[in-house]
Amino acid sequence: MGKKEYKENMVPKVEAEEQVLIMAKRLALLYHHTAEVLVERYGEETGKEVLLDIIKRYGVECGISIQAKVEELKLPLTLDNFNAGSDLPKWGWEADEVLCEDGIKRKRVTRCPLAEVWKEKGSEALGRIYCYVDQAKYEAYNGTRCEHLKNVLDDDECCLFDFS
Repeated sequence: MGKKEYKENMVPKVEAEEQVLIMAKRLALLYHHTAEVLVERYGEETGKEVLLDIIKRYGVECGISIQAKVEELKLPLTLDNFNAGSDLPKWGWEADEVLCEDGIKRKRVTRCPLAEVWKEKGSEALGRIYCYVDQAKYEAYNGTRCEHLKNVLDDDECCLFDFS
C-alpha cells in the first residue's frame, strides 16, 4: 500500500473512538439483557451463579490469549508486559496509573463505557459481575491476583485495581 493510499484509508482518532464506543455500548446492552434473562429464568441466586461462571470462563480465555501474544513477542509473563498482549481497544476507556496513599502505584479507570450503560439501565449489580473478568484474565495470564479496590458500579468515583 503506497503512502497516498494509506492516508486515504486512515480514520481520524475521534471517529475511531466513536466507533469503539458504539461497539462497547452494544456489548454492554447484550450483557445487560443476557444477565436479566438468566436471573428472570433461573432466579437471582442461580442466575447470578451462571453469569459468574460464564464471565470466569470468558476471562480465562482472554487471559490465555494475552499470554500467547506476550509469548509470541518473546517477553516474560510479567504484569508489566500484560498490556503488550492486551485484547482491549486503546480508545473508549480512560485509564491511567495513580500513586496511592500507601505508596503503591495502581491502575485507575475513570471511564468505562460498559459501566455507563449498566448505570443507565439500573443494572449495576448485574454489571458488577462482569467485572470479575479482570480477576479471571490476570489469573489465567500468569497467576496474578487482581482485586478491585474501587468500582464505579459500587458508586465509587473510579475503578482502582490492586495486583499481587
